[in-house]
Parts: sequence; C-alpha cells; structure tokens
Amino acid sequence: MNHVELVKSLYAAFLKGDIDKILAGADPNIEWASNADPALLPWGGDRKGLREIRAYFSQLAENVEIESFTPRDFYAGINFVVVLGHSTGRMKRSGGRFDDEWAHFFRITGGKVVSFREYLDTHAIVQAYIGGDIHAIGLPSGAEGAERHH
Repeated sequence: MNHVELVKSLYAAFLKGDIDKILAGADPNIEWASNADPALLPWGGDRKGLREIRAYFSQLAENVEIESFTPRDFYAGINFVVVLGHSTGRMKRSGGRFDDEWAHFFRITGGKVVSFREYLDTHAIVQAYIGGDIHAIGLPSGAEGAERHH
C-alpha cells in the first residue's frame, strides 16, 4: 500500500468510527499536533503515543457532530502526505455550526504514521464551540497581554 492509499484507508476508518484501525496504522510513539489551542478546544494541542491519540478521538466525539468530512487534495512525497479538505458540523455543547477548510500533514515511516499535524480554521471552530463570538469570552486573569492562538 502506498502512502496515499494508507492515508485514504485511515480517513475511511475515521468515517466509520473505527479508531482501532487508525491506531493500528500509527507508530506507537506517534507525535500528534493540532493548531487548536487546548485552552479553547479540548482536543487541541500536542499529544504523543497511542493512548493520547485515542483520547483525542474520544474528546472529538464527545464534542463534535461531524456532518461532512471531505479530504479533497492529496500531495505525496517520499515519506509524507499532505491532504487539503473541508468539514462541516455542529458542536454538541453549544449547537454552534462550523464550516472548516483544513490541512493535514502525515509523516510516514515503515508503513506507519509517525507524526500527524492538523491545521484547522481555529477561529471558526472555536466560535462554534463556544456558541458565539470568541472575543467575548475574555482572557484568563493575568493574561491581558497574552498572545492569542487562533
């Protein structure tokens, strides 16, 4: 199986809710990163290893009802695949809807995904998650000059 076929099989597993198949396609020490700030979205931030990746998918399932998930463009190199896609859905807690253009970067070694990075439209996703204007939530105490991560 080539790298693009591997990634397509992982997306097919995701759409079926087969997280075990996704984890079987990952290196046990996989590094996983989302550009979403974990202070704003529970599934955001950096993770490592299969246990933390399983937690990522659990948090995603607890919070997000995905209505469409469409990987569109696949770009492959010797040890990587970049995928551009589009998703729509609704946040379970707030009912907020999102329309998201995303990019996923897979690094593959020995037929296993060794690292994954996702780049989401964090502004749109966070607004849907909180059910309104993200700027209305304010910054944590003592963080008035803190850099925003969206």
